[in-house]
Amino acid sequence: MPELPEVETIKEDLRALVTGSRIERAEVPDERLVEGETAAEFAQGLSGRTIEEAHRRGKHLVLELDDGRRAVMQLKIGGQLLLVPPVEEPASAVMLVLYLEDERRLFLRDETGYTRAQLYTGEALRERLSTLGPEPLGDEFSVEYLRRVAGDRRAQIKPLILDQSIAAGVGNIYADEALHDARLHPRRKASSLSEEEWENLHRAIRENLAAGIEYRGTTFSLYRDVLGREGAHQHHLKVFLREEEPCPACGGKVVREQVGGRATFVCPACQPERPAKAGDGDGLQLELGL
Repeated sequence: MPELPEVETIKEDLRALVTGSRIERAEVPDERLVEGETAAEFAQGLSGRTIEEAHRRGKHLVLELDDGRRAVMQLKIGGQLLLVPPVEEPASAVMLVLYLEDERRLFLRDETGYTRAQLYTGEALRERLSTLGPEPLGDEFSVEYLRRVAGDRRAQIKPLILDQSIAAGVGNIYADEALHDARLHPRRKASSLSEEEWENLHRAIRENLAAGIEYRGTTFSLYRDVLGREGAHQHHLKVFLREEEPCPACGGKVVREQVGGRATFVCPACQPERPAKAGDGDGLQLELGL
């Protein structure tokens, strides 16, 4: 599903290709798309408006309109925004069509049907996004912040970094890759991490998200950018969806597990499931073979 790097890529494409365009009219072929109002009201609210800017907050894509409202889209599992032309017009699963003033059209399609959209005023949008944590690539997301909000918790570390109130935009792909780079098992309790491990995790989260943006997202099946192109980050993944393949760090086999109800990919050799703190009694006995 589109995570922070994929939504960031789409946002930057929209900034370059669509910002400043007037929406002549809008059509909503799939009424499931719209939340908070009817599909007709949503289409009417977009028609005649100019797209002044595109933003991203976590996994939310935000189109700023010239009347002060914001069109917010959550692309969920398989949402695609495609600009026609140059992209060929999609023949199925279309949920929204924006007819732009220069005879281009922006199609929102989703084979899964889970994408959702809504129009917000500025204050309503602030309230909607108020539960999100800081942007992981921003200054507010520091090692000190991460340790402060999660360091005393006995919850497993993977579900914590997937919690959007802690880090907005981190999803399953980049969580697994970051935990591998930080040499942390996803089931490790947050309270068991050492100061050095928090630093490693913080760095790994930021580096993996930055790499995802650099390679324009990760495509396994559905993700495309606005010009219909696949991302390339899937060619650089170390563990995600690489079950039974060799770990690039140690050569051991990557395994698939369930952690927090999510499919999770781990190298058991690089990411041992044990506390790292020498003061932990169970971990110490394990290390001594007792």
